[in-house]
Amino acid sequence: MTTATAKVFKSGNSQALRLPKAFRLSSKTVKLIKTRDGFAVKDEIARIQRIKAFGTLAGSCPDFPNIAANTAPNIKRDWE
Repeated sequence: MTTATAKVFKSGNSQALRLPKAFRLSSKTVKLIKTRDGFAVKDEIARIQRIKAFGTLAGSCPDFPNIAANTAPNIKRDWE
């Protein structure tokens, strides 16, 4: 996983992040998800592009074996 430090600054009445070049986004808007440690940024356009690209792979390898779904029951753990 790539990590970097970003600068926080004021833009009008809002806070903004100056993202390093390695973190440039293809979208004009992003989804922010609040986490315990802060927040995560999701680029929805990139996610949709990945889904479309993955969809084009379906059936692209006819020799790939058909693998049955895992139907084993969930096991209760000590910590649950």
